[in-house]
Amino acid sequence: MELAVVHINAQRGSEPYTEMVTAVFDKVKRDDTEIRHRWAKLKRASDTVFGYPYLLNSVDVIHNILDASRQGAHGAMVACSGDPGITEARTLVDIPVVGPWEATLHLASSYAYRFGVVTVEDLAWAETCHSLIAKNGLLDRCVGVERIETPSARAFTEGFANPDFVVADVERQARRLVDRGAGAIVIGSAGLSTMTAAAGLTRLKGDIPVFETLSVGLKTLEMRVDLTVKGGLPPTSRTGYTQRLADADTDRVRGLFGL
Repeated sequence: MELAVVHINAQRGSEPYTEMVTAVFDKVKRDDTEIRHRWAKLKRASDTVFGYPYLLNSVDVIHNILDASRQGAHGAMVACSGDPGITEARTLVDIPVVGPWEATLHLASSYAYRFGVVTVEDLAWAETCHSLIAKNGLLDRCVGVERIETPSARAFTEGFANPDFVVADVERQARRLVDRGAGAIVIGSAGLSTMTAAAGLTRLKGDIPVFETLSVGLKTLEMRVDLTVKGGLPPTSRTGYTQRLADADTDRVRGLFGL
């Protein structure tokens, strides 16, 4: 199967991270899965914690998914724990579209009664994580959201060359959540998730799972494609907010906004 993975940053300058993501994906993907990477226009990862660039970038993510579908992809996901544009993209395409954060939260809640979230140092992103937990109806299952102490500007520069200090920071925050009753840990950042997976941090003492968000998203997408292609399920429900917008209307609206 051919799957599109849409990154929220521009390709240029993201090469070390893309290589790390690819290596993590190669460990878990099916042999017959071919991943096609796509990139949004945003050049600075730090912009994604601000509402305006995040909103515009979400539109770019949606159009990347639409274009991937029209070019023959069997499924698509966004490589971001904020799941930007996922619900709206589902209204435009006839393939499964996965938000890795949504998928990971629900998987974690099937592994443990309560889970905790470790995310980046940025307060705005921690609040985004919390709001999405509430949106997914799992707030009562979450013991809390802990931020790492390492600033993102350092974590996502030095961390790609030497992730050990970032992973150690993630583990410290994870253990605090375990002390508060978490039976599973979810990493609320695609970058942090990738670093922890690359370092082999998949469980804490006591067999407490640590979920790497992007890998869960990819495996969920493989399953959803199979359930659509082989099992006969629709790619998503077509009632309510996710009802399908006709292709002609999609192109008409894109034209109105010069897209």
